Amino acid sequence: MKTIWSYSRAIFPIVLFTLLSVFTGNAQTLPFRLSKGSGTFRLGVVCGDESRWLDECRIKGKGQTYTIKDKLWKDGEIKLTICPLSDSEGFIMEVSGDKMPENVQLCWAFGACDDTRKDPATDGSIPSAACHDNVFNVEGNAFTVYYGEVMKLRTVHGVVPPASDIRLCDAYKQETPLSLFHSGKHTDAPVISALCPWKPLEKTYFCLYKQNEQADYNEFMLPALFQKEQKR
Repeated sequence: MKTIWSYSRAIFPIVLFTLLSVFTGNAQTLPFRLSKGSGTFRLGVVCGDESRWLDECRIKGKGQTYTIKDKLWKDGEIKLTICPLSDSEGFIMEVSGDKMPENVQLCWAFGACDDTRKDPATDGSIPSAACHDNVFNVEGNAFTVYYGEVMKLRTVHGVVPPASDIRLCDAYKQETPLSLFHSGKHTDAPVISALCPWKPLEKTYFCLYKQNEQADYNEFMLPALFQKEQKR
């Protein structure tokens, strides 16, 4: 079933997604800010009634791989591996964990698609000032974000874990992943966010990309796509 949310000052704007920026191994590499104002992807973890954005944690980076630790998940650790896509402008991310608590969940968020703003990011949040004209179309565990001038429409596409409970949320309320997820949709700065169950010992994938003739991905394709790009 297709759901369309329209919170736009213009008529049906679109987002251009460009290649993932180069990352270094420190806390400033998260969240993942896509170049040319193409949006921000933020990832967090929920343990019971507490939650933490990964960009607020202890991060150790090596190449395309990041190991993340925090007292919220005690002796556990989270591993992120990010690979650029060869057939499209975009990236695929593999997430796994070790020694994580039971009943842990992932919370992800995406928004702030606005290539006209030049304001540098000053913290780890999704910048609310860049969210006003975003339009979201969610279908199952895939989404499209629209923004831009009416006659120059642009899109960015996302494929996320299939159990994601996706909803429209308020970018002004990002104190924690849970505060964003429960913030409600009545805002002039919309983002999408989702909670999804997570089995840390299993691989979980996120993919954001600009669609073309070679790139049109579905959830079942992501493990093989990741292996292909990692080898490349």
